[in-house]
Amino acid sequence: MKWSGGTYSLIAETRPTAGTVNPISGMINPQMINGTSQLTFNNIPQTYRDLKIQFSYMSHNTSNGNQYRITWWYNNDTTNNRYYSRGGTVASGTPAHNSDNTDRHFFFYNYNHLGDQNISWPGQGEIIIPNYSSTLVRNFRGAYGTSWNMNSLSYTIPWGFNYYNNDVVKNPVTRLDFSWESDVKFNINSKITIYGIGKA
Repeated sequence: MKWSGGTYSLIAETRPTAGTVNPISGMINPQMINGTSQLTFNNIPQTYRDLKIQFSYMSHNTSNGNQYRITWWYNNDTTNNRYYSRGGTVASGTPAHNSDNTDRHFFFYNYNHLGDQNISWPGQGEIIIPNYSSTLVRNFRGAYGTSWNMNSLSYTIPWGFNYYNNDVVKNPVTRLDFSWESDVKFNINSKITIYGIGKA
């Protein structure tokens, strides 16, 4: 997909079969099967300006009826005290979720909507990482997004993410990892897709 002065390209997505390759970026698509514990998008091309991460039909695979958050981090860096995640509702204007000084970002809550807990709605969301391919002049990287899970909350939730406190933060983003908190696993119905936006 293109528009005047820029591009919008699907560069990687989770697939049920291992080893598939995206024809545009050359990235290996991470395999999503029932019980996947961690997803790694590696060798992200530096030819775009921004990244969009799309989360579709997100669901964990436990049978305990609880909600769990998706977690994500940059460049295989899980050093504590570098990640700050805030999510708040438009209705209240106050943060509904607040995770500071952690070793990864925390995103929205999801159920196992394919289990036997009578949970109808899966979770959907997206995150934008501006200027991901740039070497930053300061040790700070920001991102923002939104999420929607009607079984969890009646409103869409805006999100903000900050990552800083060390020079490593200045580096371009070449890898993104995703997992669930509390070591729960992905349900095969979940899908994560990454798009490159604009020209670097």
